[in-house]
Amino acid sequence: MDARSRFARTIAVFAAVLFLALAIAASGIISLFADREVLTERDAGPLIAPIMFAVATAALYAILVAFGRRRGFLFTDAIITAVVTYFSFLIIGSALYSLGKGQLLVSLLFFGSNAIGPFAIAVAVIAFVVALAFLVLLSYRDGGGAARTPRWWWENRDDHDRRE
Repeated sequence: MDARSRFARTIAVFAAVLFLALAIAASGIISLFADREVLTERDAGPLIAPIMFAVATAALYAILVAFGRRRGFLFTDAIITAVVTYFSFLIIGSALYSLGKGQLLVSLLFFGSNAIGPFAIAVAVIAFVVALAFLVLLSYRDGGGAARTPRWWWENRDDHDRRE
């Protein structure tokens, strides 16, 4: 494993944790101010929403690690990450809900009712922002921006004084 992929995996872990924290915080704020539950179905059970967030976080991490291995376009890769995270959030929720109900058609209704909801859209927007920040950090490092440790202006003056 080279240094770039090691750096990408490390930053992807931090990005996934940031995504999970922001998604849960945004869901709490939306739920508080809109007076809505995360899931529109009241009989969904208490574990479906946390599993949806966990699977979306795992999908985001997997995509970021895959994009960390190659160089691509920032916005295109961030949009792809947001779309895949959005659909993984909804698909796992609809699959779990239909398993609990025992009916396949119920999953389509679950998917449709939550697809345009503010919580799924917030997940997609947060995934886009986090993926974009991840890709900007990688491109900054690839461009040589992190070749040396950043320093304060007075540290450079101290080095100049030592040389004299």
